[in-house]
Order: sequence, then structure tokens, then C-alpha cells
Amino acid sequence: MMRLARTLVPILTLACLAGLSPAAAKAAPAVLPTAVTQVTKTLQLSQPSGLNSSWKRIAKIGYGTATSKLGTSPGGDNLMLGPDYGVQVPNKTWWYLDAAKLRLAHYSDSGVYLGQVKMPTKYLAQGIYFQWANPFALADGTVVLTGNGVSAALLLLSPKKKLTKVGLSRFFGPMITDGHSLYGFDENGVSVRVKPKTGAITTVSTFKGQGGRTFSITTASDHLTVKRPGVNLRINLVDPAHPALAVHPAVEAAMAANGKLWILATGIVEVSPGNAYDVSGLFSVSPNGAVSTVEPVRTLYSDSDPGSGHHLGIRQGSSRPTLMFIDTDAVRVYRKK
Repeated sequence: MMRLARTLVPILTLACLAGLSPAAAKAAPAVLPTAVTQVTKTLQLSQPSGLNSSWKRIAKIGYGTATSKLGTSPGGDNLMLGPDYGVQVPNKTWWYLDAAKLRLAHYSDSGVYLGQVKMPTKYLAQGIYFQWANPFALADGTVVLTGNGVSAALLLLSPKKKLTKVGLSRFFGPMITDGHSLYGFDENGVSVRVKPKTGAITTVSTFKGQGGRTFSITTASDHLTVKRPGVNLRINLVDPAHPALAVHPAVEAAMAANGKLWILATGIVEVSPGNAYDVSGLFSVSPNGAVSTVEPVRTLYSDSDPGSGHHLGIRQGSSRPTLMFIDTDAVRVYRKK
């Protein structure tokens, strides 16, 4: 086994790796100070089905021993785990955290293999275990990895393919980037900004996405609260099959270059003790508060998904969201047309 123990990432609040629990993350949500009247919307989530015709599969990267394939590693209970997700950089290529092969693997937008950067022993836990996950890309093409090992740190891959480790004063789970800083929650559940190239951590009241656009998302037992400048939304989430039951939500979020805030919402509906199922949906919130219709989403997690990254992403400079799935046979990436 060439990675640390499987880390399941709670999708909101959000992907808080390295020991930050969902309860801690919810303890100190980012809140936009505003006197704007709250507007209530109701959105219907559905059981996972498939993506609609507005999405196109752009890449399918299979698993195998060949250098051009991504690796898998044992995950316990006869499971084989795939890569720790990938991220698209501004030059329209992708970097994947291939834990099984102890490398970062480089691919074109369509999934053609372009090369690799092997992980030096000094950046492996005990010189053996892959301890990095949850990649983000900065506007200059730098890829930032979050440590999930015994020490709080980031690992940066420069556009010239040089690796640099940056220590942090405490553990941090990133949620989003504005292309320059990372925003998320520290190990105490405090919303913070992290400067990747220095490791400086600053407490903040809001997060920022592309263009420096501020926002906050908080979750409750059956709804989300989304705030943007001049916008204060309560979004009630319901399952039409059981409208009286609460949908316990979690989210991923990504800001587009055109200002749309895309939100991938998932929830658990408990029909009775021991009888629960997942619902999900994808929608956007525009700068003026307009909420799009909900799009259906396929099953998010397979048995090979290490749960260590984000399905939803948007390349810096782009407004077209992507969805990544770590399946049992391959990684599949879709982009909105």
C-alpha cells in the first residue's frame, strides 16, 4: 500500500483533509456581513441517474501498469483505490495525483499522457507513503497539494515541474481558490485564507473565487444559505419522493470566470432507521442572485474513489464547469458544453 489510510472527505464544508471533522468545519462558517433581505428558493434533488446532454465526456484514463495509465493501490476489504483526483491548469492540461505510482501524472485535456513528475522520497511519509491529496491550481499554473500526513504542509508543483514543500502552522482543508490564495477551514473549524507560496494563514469572514468574487455557503439540516454581495439566499433542498423528510446536505463549490457560483449539492434522505439513500444535483447562483434549474448528477463515488478531492472544478480563466469521477476501471472527466 503506497498511500496513507483512506481519507473520506466531507464534501462541504468542505473537503477538510488532515483531521478536520465536518462538525468542526461547521463551527465557524464564513459569513458575509450584510443587511440584504433573505430570499427563499426551493430546489429538488434527485437520486443519482446520469448527466444530461449538456455535458460531454472529454477524457477517460484507465488504470494499469503502463506508464501512460493511472495506478491503483489496496484500500482494504479487497478494494483497489484509484488516484487522489486531478486538477486542470490554465494551459488546458491536467495533473493527477497518482498515489499508487508515487507520482504526479500529466495529461492533455482529452486524456493523452504527457509525462510525469516522480515524488521524491523526502516528500513521502516514512519515505514510503504518498501523503498528498486534494489538488488545486493557481492562475500561474502552480499546482498545490494538501498534506494528509503527520505534519501540516502544502506541496507545490511549479509550471517548470519543480516541487517545493511549504510548512503550515496548523492543518488546513481547502475549499476553493481565487487563483492566488486558497480558502477553507483550519483544524479548529475557523475559515481562513492560506498563501500557498509562504504558508501564511489568515482568518477571514468570506471566501473568494475567480476574479476575487466573495461568497459564503453554510449548511443546515435541510437547506443551504448562500451569500454574495447584495445577495442573501436560503435554498431549501427537498426530495420529491419524500418531500416531508429532511435532506441533510453537503456541497462542493467552484466560481466561474463569468461570476457564476456553481454548487454541487448532495444529501442523505433517511426514510427509516437503517434505510437511507443519496440525492444530488448541480446548480449555479449568478452575481445577482438568480438560481439556475437543478441538473441531475450520476453516482459520485465508486468503490475505488479515495474520497480525497473534488468532483466539481473550473479551470482558471474558464466559465465551463467540469465533473470528475474516480470509477473502478478509469477516471472519467466531463465538461459542460
